[in-house]
Amino acid sequence: MLALRLAPFYFALFLVVGFQLPFWPVWLSHKGLSLEQIGIVISAPIWIKIIFIPIFASLADRLGRRRALLVTLSAISFGLYQIYFVAEGFWQILSLGMIIGVFISPYATLGDNLVLTLARSHKIDYARIRLWGSISFILASVGGGWILEDRSPDYILLVIVVSAFLLFLCCILLPETPPQKTKIHHKGLRRLLKDRRFLAFLVTAGLIQGSHAVLYTSGTLQWQQQGISDLAIGLLWAEGVIAEIILFALANRFLRRFSSIQLLLLGGIAGFVRWLSMGFEPELEFLLLLQILHGFTFASAHLGAMRYISETIPVEISARAQGLYSAISAGLIMGVGLFLSGYLFKYFASGAYFFMAGGCLFALIIGVTMLHHARSNLHSRDDR
Repeated sequence: MLALRLAPFYFALFLVVGFQLPFWPVWLSHKGLSLEQIGIVISAPIWIKIIFIPIFASLADRLGRRRALLVTLSAISFGLYQIYFVAEGFWQILSLGMIIGVFISPYATLGDNLVLTLARSHKIDYARIRLWGSISFILASVGGGWILEDRSPDYILLVIVVSAFLLFLCCILLPETPPQKTKIHHKGLRRLLKDRRFLAFLVTAGLIQGSHAVLYTSGTLQWQQQGISDLAIGLLWAEGVIAEIILFALANRFLRRFSSIQLLLLGGIAGFVRWLSMGFEPELEFLLLLQILHGFTFASAHLGAMRYISETIPVEISARAQGLYSAISAGLIMGVGLFLSGYLFKYFASGAYFFMAGGCLFALIIGVTMLHHARSNLHSRDDR
């Protein structure tokens, strides 16, 4: 019953993302923005995450009320989205996008933290709840094309606004977490930043997630240059998300025996193989096999990160831990990766993927060191 109140949040959240990611540039172009301006408007919220996710995560830990904060943020975001109907010009749209980015950036972090906090006292399968976000993303990105076909780009904003209102309603449905009273609230962030193991975890998880940067910015362009049809490219993207959904659905059965660090390593190994192979411009048949690895490069690494935080971080500062994870992996490392990937692809073409493989290799080295220390500590406890 609890899962029925949690899953709609992810469905609505990724409905917004699924509509906005592929179609928002079309609306921005319709409003008269140049390609350079569109790139700035889209990338600006990524940098917003670095600053504001930890702030709202700290607030969630202090209040202990994740649902109340999500309801407030979603209501503010929905209200701000209405201003797009009258916004004109690059500076107005950029300013509005950055303001909205402040309030929407913590959604996934706070939602994950709410689910994982409840999972500590209830039998909840996080992966099976999270997969509804991936399903929603496919429905939005594919269905959005059907909905918007032969319609004015103005409908793009309308669809996103309706989705934002649905997200607000789903936030209201969420269960609340009880406030936690503890003395470590005020020193939680400092405690995390002094923890070398946690910092190693952040770098490892961030490098694996950030290794997708070249694919996100230049993957379609690379495939087009190889002569792959638009239909096949669309299928390749869909296949990656489907692989992600399948792994989320089966994670509790097949990945239960893996530790959190082992799940991260599994994602790093898959990433090293995937990006190294992509650097050699494989044919479509081999690409179809490589896209299956997205289930591991994204989903396995993400599940490992969520499990690591859930198992090693006290609930009283868990939102801050997830806030730092999001700020580093989806903010700082991904933002730098997205910025550099355009230049890497310009000068190295498909060879840009070799840099992503190198990032995964570095993550594996750190991850293996973490696993070795974890086993050493376990043996030390057994000896006592």
